[in-house]
Amino acid sequence: MKNNNTIHFSLTQMEYVLSVEKFKHFGKAAKACSVTQPTLSMQIQKLEEDLGVILFDRSKKPILVTEIGEKIIEQIKTIMMEAKKIEIIIQNNDSKVLAGELRLGIIPTITPYVLPLLLKQMEKTYPEISLVINEMQTDHIIEALQNDELDVGLLATPLKINKMMEIALYYEPFYVLCQKKHPLTKLKKIKHNLLGGSDIWLLEEGHCLRHQMLDVCSLKLKNTPNKKFLFESGNIETLKNLISVYGGYTLVPHLSLTQIPPNTTPIAFELPIPSREIGLAYRREHYKQNLIEALGDSILESIPLEIKKLRKKDLDIIPII
Repeated sequence: MKNNNTIHFSLTQMEYVLSVEKFKHFGKAAKACSVTQPTLSMQIQKLEEDLGVILFDRSKKPILVTEIGEKIIEQIKTIMMEAKKIEIIIQNNDSKVLAGELRLGIIPTITPYVLPLLLKQMEKTYPEISLVINEMQTDHIIEALQNDELDVGLLATPLKINKMMEIALYYEPFYVLCQKKHPLTKLKKIKHNLLGGSDIWLLEEGHCLRHQMLDVCSLKLKNTPNKKFLFESGNIETLKNLISVYGGYTLVPHLSLTQIPPNTTPIAFELPIPSREIGLAYRREHYKQNLIEALGDSILESIPLEIKKLRKKDLDIIPII
């Protein structure tokens, strides 16, 4: 490394570095930064010369980050996060009103039940906060948070990921949903060990609720009987409508019970009730911390009172993996 007393670099150069690290391609990185490839390449090369190290192995396809490059890029991400705080400070200068843009990712098994209530609450309480919302599976939300493409995710927790902060918001019980003539309806409440796999409908791979379904039912797919129709959905509402017409059963979260298809009925579990924890996840020491906390408050104001009254000691929180 060069033995300089002062190392010169710019936020623009660091932005270019993060773009190449993301796309693993100089051309795609330049396009994302709205500059020409020669400009981006020249600036990164100048930064490498000033630092006295090579950040990217250009001989590999796709481009790889060097060992020293990984350490420096991790620090660059911290610097960029801190720099962005300036924007928030300016926006909220001498103002008691929270303002700014918050990029939010929500998993599909929460979106249709929480989002309509949340938007109404946010508009009422924090009219100067702008939400940019994407519906994404858990793995995609985590990746987007780590790449600074999202500010915060609303999803099932705990994630227990290094350098990721979490705020647990509420607990949501699961119910069995089946046709009214299904044998399970003879039970007032259901025990975990009474559920089999022959007629269960599942969400597709990638949904954390799928893993929770299998956990609650103590199922391993390779041991479940063959079905005439094998279908896995990315949408709880699709599964509910299948049950209404065709039969079988599935597990649904409490908030989805606001809309029950004809000819179906939910059945509660015995104590401790299998449930999921819903919370916010974001990168540690986020520069939009105040906006994230405002979002959490609005979510709690939005959800029904019966959910907020639930006591954790009566619940069996099912891990997401």
